[in-house]
Amino acid sequence: MKKYLLGAAALLAIAAPGVAAAQNGYVDLSYQSAEADVAGLEADGEGWTLGGATSWGGDGTFGVQLDALVGEAEDSSSYNVGGHLFTRNGNYLLGGFANYGNVDADGGAEADFWTVGLESQYYLSRTTLDASLSYGEGDDIDAEFTGLDLGATHFLTDNFSFNGGVGFGTIEGSGFDVDTVSYGLGAEYQFASAPISLFGGWQHAEIDDLDSDADSLSVGVRYNFGGQTLLERNRSGASLSRGGGLGRFAGLL
Repeated sequence: MKKYLLGAAALLAIAAPGVAAAQNGYVDLSYQSAEADVAGLEADGEGWTLGGATSWGGDGTFGVQLDALVGEAEDSSSYNVGGHLFTRNGNYLLGGFANYGNVDADGGAEADFWTVGLESQYYLSRTTLDASLSYGEGDDIDAEFTGLDLGATHFLTDNFSFNGGVGFGTIEGSGFDVDTVSYGLGAEYQFASAPISLFGGWQHAEIDDLDSDADSLSVGVRYNFGGQTLLERNRSGASLSRGGGLGRFAGLL
């Protein structure tokens, strides 16, 4: 419970006005529904996630983004907290990140994991291309994860975007070595009259060596602070991915 409250405390810090001279950011609430097939055994579930991010700096100098997620499903609770250090201009962003998370399943099973990596964005006229390379470990499950994620976001208008991405990874542990692939699509729309946006997406993940796959659908609402359009947030705000690494298999993308 103390570890779960750590994620909630991080979210409160993000949401508090004026924290660390934050220029912009968001707080969101989303609902997820997932179906999984593990070696022929099917399962489904649903849950919610409360998240947030804030950033400042980075325009020709170093910038910082802080983010956090807490989630509750039918049989588990989870959280992830992370930080990014980057430099950004009108053409690209280069940076690095680190995050730490926890999954606590009903019945006492619990796992901690951490991830570090490099990340980048490249800005076209109305499209952003992004990539990240990450390494992570799950301390309680004795597993290591290495991943490469690629994505693109296109803005039909300044406040209406579509995105897609694909990820490749390897999980190594005691007695196993498996390859993973994930891909998904999403969209976000911000109202012109209020800093509120609606978002949703679909995500698919596979572990071929274990004959396992999962699909999830999510919908949510987001409050954006800092007076930015979605395009402005992408190019000068809190636009970097939350979670990742082993967290993707705990629903913390």
